[in-house]
Amino acid sequence: MLFKRFRIIKTARTPPGWLTSLFWSITALVGINVIFIVLTNGYHLTFPPWAKLILRLSLITAGLGTIAEIFTKRLVTPALPLSRFRQIFDLAIAIILIPAVVFQRMLILILVLYQVINLTGLSRSRFLPAVLGNIRQRPVRMLVISFLTLIAAGTLLLTFPAATTDGRGADILTALFTATSATCVTGLIVRDTGTYFSHFGQLVILTLIQLGGLGIMTFYTSIVVLLGQRMGLQERRTMQEIIEETRDIDIARMVRYVLLFTLTAEGIGMVILFLRWLFVLGSPGQALYFAAFHSISAFCNAGFSLFPDSFIRFQSDLCINLCIITLIVLGGLGFPVVNEIINRQNLLRFPRNFRQLSTNNSPRQLRLTLHSRIVLITTAFLITGGTILFFFLEYDNTLHNLPLSTKLLASLFQSVTARTAGFNTVGLSNLHGVTIFLWAILMFIGASPGGTGGGVKTSTIAVLFLAIRSRIRGEEEIVYFRRTIPKDVVYRAMAIIALSLGIIALTYAGLLFLENQRFESLLFEAISAFGTVGLSIGITPELNIIGKLLIIILMFIGRTGPLTLTLAMSAANKHSMITYPTARIIVG
Repeated sequence: MLFKRFRIIKTARTPPGWLTSLFWSITALVGINVIFIVLTNGYHLTFPPWAKLILRLSLITAGLGTIAEIFTKRLVTPALPLSRFRQIFDLAIAIILIPAVVFQRMLILILVLYQVINLTGLSRSRFLPAVLGNIRQRPVRMLVISFLTLIAAGTLLLTFPAATTDGRGADILTALFTATSATCVTGLIVRDTGTYFSHFGQLVILTLIQLGGLGIMTFYTSIVVLLGQRMGLQERRTMQEIIEETRDIDIARMVRYVLLFTLTAEGIGMVILFLRWLFVLGSPGQALYFAAFHSISAFCNAGFSLFPDSFIRFQSDLCINLCIITLIVLGGLGFPVVNEIINRQNLLRFPRNFRQLSTNNSPRQLRLTLHSRIVLITTAFLITGGTILFFFLEYDNTLHNLPLSTKLLASLFQSVTARTAGFNTVGLSNLHGVTIFLWAILMFIGASPGGTGGGVKTSTIAVLFLAIRSRIRGEEEIVYFRRTIPKDVVYRAMAIIALSLGIIALTYAGLLFLENQRFESLLFEAISAFGTVGLSIGITPELNIIGKLLIIILMFIGRTGPLTLTLAMSAANKHSMITYPTARIIVG
């Protein structure tokens, strides 16, 4: 035969079967112990002494098995493609586990960390191809499932007795509403965050805000990148969907930038707020805790606050207002836009441009893509227009008896936060009807693509406006800054706006039928939930069970996006091979 003299040499790059079985046995033991800890510490259930002894022995066995697995993995399978960082990480875990097993301290936390890292790596292989393969073929589904999983975990944790100050735990509806609001970075609440939830519950909410603001898949990909592993094609497609980046760029580098910029921005904001609140709250520990919470909440455009009145007590504080405004804008602009403005090249080029400017030489201009220009222009227009309108409309109403400087500062704060953040420095229950209507428009528009905010996004409205302008002028192509906007982008913008309006209309009709509230209050509540804004006129706790469930659905759809959710539930895209004759339909 033709291939008689050829032999196939197997070059295994995966662990042998017995080592994989050992890992999954340890995973099962760790999982059982985690469930036991949740039941005992979370819900204060009691177990007989013999059950506790068996579980402790199983945990020690899991620790010893993990140590044995780490050392034998490199001896038995030296050809495994592990990065140097991963090798150092495994060795550090093995060294830390030895005293943890001996003294029974922090053992479960170390084992859970190691299991999560290993499961992250295994999830990239062909494990469970029938389940994971189908999900990976649809990156949008992966995005939706990650949010649902995060909401379910948050709901469970908030029902723990330790999550509330009264020691009873939140009821299932309150926990579900709060977890959804935090994961979808909305900010609508049925219970006051600072007084109802304990420090544990507040930390759970803060974790949901951080993971939900950036997307749980961003952290998953960050772990993959940090461990030196290559991102697969499906993972790159998923991350492009999450950060809404359509350009052919290094997604791994972009994810590293997103994580680094997020931590840097939140860290700087935390330091500024800490130094300011150190003189207000008194205690350094409380000032640091409040600064960290509100810095993350502001950057993620969540709107959760530990103060019962949000930031009304600081409406004249220039430092706090400007810090929160800056964090909201940076988080809402979108990481692709921020990456074009703030990157290593521009930071290194800044001193040179400053010297050229001081010598009357023209500095090198910052080159922005059309998307970034549209986002920046639209954002500036909305912030400026909202500030002016709020100042004049509420001058003798909610801004009454305030100094002129405070009125301007409060108007700017409301204009920025109304599109997606959810904080407020003035009372919203007495707003004029026209202000409520205009604020509903701002909340519907929301933030920009690839950011931490919601809404139909600024670029979507800008594209629709440009399409209308071109049609009025009788132009066939949509041209802006000497660039042609593709028609499929216009169709996508129209679909997003139409679906969004339809979803809001259906939910709003249900709220009108079920709730006995003012017409404009329910409209404000529905659009605030869909835009993941979090502003409310005060009717959220008064909604009945079905009304709260409708708001929960709106918050979830508003975060994942109506078009994203539709694509996640629909079949794969099909391209027709047949071209039909063109029909002319009269519209208008």
